Amino acid sequence: ASPGRYPETSEHPHRQRMLTPLLPRLGPASTSPLRAGPVTLAAPELLLLADGGGALSSTADELAGSLFGASLFPWLAMLYWLKHPTVGAPPGVTFGLTFLLAFVFGSIPAAIGAGALFGVSLADADWLHGSAESLLAITNCVVVFGFRDAIDVEEKGVRAPAADEASLRAAATALGSLSALSAVAVFASGGASVHTPWLGGIGNAPAGLWPAEPSNALSMPTWVIHTSSLVEWLLGVGVARGEAPA
Repeated sequence: ASPGRYPETSEHPHRQRMLTPLLPRLGPASTSPLRAGPVTLAAPELLLLADGGGALSSTADELAGSLFGASLFPWLAMLYWLKHPTVGAPPGVTFGLTFLLAFVFGSIPAAIGAGALFGVSLADADWLHGSAESLLAITNCVVVFGFRDAIDVEEKGVRAPAADEASLRAAATALGSLSALSAVAVFASGGASVHTPWLGGIGNAPAGLWPAEPSNALSMPTWVIHTSSLVEWLLGVGVARGEAPA
């Protein structure tokens, strides 16, 4: 038989000692003439592919974190522009987009906690994920109400009283505080784990209904708040388009 990729181990025993610890055995020992020796060795490029998934995931997480932090500066610039007297942005919208900073500064410690406590990303720690995502949902709701009030002013000539704007701010602040407390309560209980469900998993399907469910599946409250934040943002875009011609 013609020699294989690697020389016969009987002639080069040092090659066997050098390569066997580095490259995994793909099958049992064999004396088939189609193999070069008793050990079938994986090509190095296959090892790189096998490890590539984790490396790519780690790189993506680092890139996302960098972009998340860098996006803060243009956002602050936009808020400064929105609050300029010549812009005339609806007060509710301005407050709502400013309240997004609560989501930003709430997500940062939540992500650090998920990594430090459990060694996972924020998306995989249900109770931290849900509490942080709820801050985004609150932001979107405030923005929608702000645009709605602005449209009422243009179409009906009715401006929302200052008391309503103050109530909106107070409600957003109170809900944001409750979101933070929902995470603090889980941590203070002393029994927090990476997959402890947010808000106690209210509405979760019965255990064992889906035997193959992944360990990092979202609880029902987290799934609802995650989905609703997207729907709210789409609604906000729609009312913003209605305000644009004015």
